[in-house]
Amino acid sequence: MSVAEIEDKIPVVRARGTNYEIGFAHGSQAKKQVNITLANLKESVQNTVGLGWDTCVKIAGAFMPVIKKKVPEYLEEIRGIAEGSGNSFEDIFTLNCRTELGGQFACEFGINMERVRELTGDCSVIGITQSRTAGNTNLYSQNWDSSSSQIPTLIYMIVHQNDKPSIAWTGEAGLLCRMGGMNNCGIGLGGNTLSTNAPIDFEGMPLQFAYRRIMDQKTFADAVEAAVDSHVASNINLLVVGPEGEMVNIEVEYKGCKILNKKNGVISHANIYKHPKLPTAPYREKEYPKGVLRSFRLDTLVEELKGDELGVEDIKRIMTDHKNYPAGSICRHGEAVVTVFSAINDLNNLEMHLAIGNPCKGYCSAKPFEEKF
Repeated sequence: MSVAEIEDKIPVVRARGTNYEIGFAHGSQAKKQVNITLANLKESVQNTVGLGWDTCVKIAGAFMPVIKKKVPEYLEEIRGIAEGSGNSFEDIFTLNCRTELGGQFACEFGINMERVRELTGDCSVIGITQSRTAGNTNLYSQNWDSSSSQIPTLIYMIVHQNDKPSIAWTGEAGLLCRMGGMNNCGIGLGGNTLSTNAPIDFEGMPLQFAYRRIMDQKTFADAVEAAVDSHVASNINLLVVGPEGEMVNIEVEYKGCKILNKKNGVISHANIYKHPKLPTAPYREKEYPKGVLRSFRLDTLVEELKGDELGVEDIKRIMTDHKNYPAGSICRHGEAVVTVFSAINDLNNLEMHLAIGNPCKGYCSAKPFEEKF
């Protein structure tokens, strides 16, 4: 059990120090992958809406005031990623607004949501609390579904920060943080895209900045507070998990959110609003039949979990499920969208189980915070 298992599959980036130092290590160690992430986004925007990158940079720039007000230190990290990878600050900043770009284009051009989700990605998240696990630990898992072109962008980040928790996550190079990660205080974070006909909230925080802000907290209560206070600019569900039996889904809509608690020690979510009061009129959820089927299937499998001796293998059976195969299954095998990675995190033992590509092909495991560098 070691990070070396992961390193056999994707690059492992090891970073420590100030935000700029962390960013520079990220950019320089994963220069190739950062450039692929950036090229993929530019190509997707061009193919989807026919707009040039300059337009994307202009849209992303509208978020600069809220970032400077709430999390200016992340701008230094973006500067480090840019200089380490040989890109401009504006390019890396815009890359970190990728979810909001997809949402803005869906609103502005009326693009089918299935096409937009090739930009932003689908996700399935589940959690099982200590009251139901054999090892008395909090477990949660995340499948990220997107274009197969994202697989070459993947890196595994291990970050030791000055005066903040250490964090570990998997995702596209060039981003501040991604879902499916954890910190050394036992805070875990999952996420999945939601969609309404509401506009993007340019007074809110872009999702990648909010992800990092949540992961930088030391307690569950502070992580939930950070999630709500970030006023995420796009529609999203955030699964926030702590080390002492706590976990909640936070469903975000335009300028608001609602919190969903676990039931019988388990929780699940997959791209469909579940709170009875969301979305708020006059906005409505966009139809996405495959997403509805996947959400129903995920909830069914989680509700069918029996007993209080559950563990990682029970989660693996759910995340590798192929009902409604290929495009509507939890383990996605569609032509346009596939499961890019799957992570299962043990928040008390600080252990991560990771599958690169479809989880049905197997997981490796590691304890990232035991790494010495």
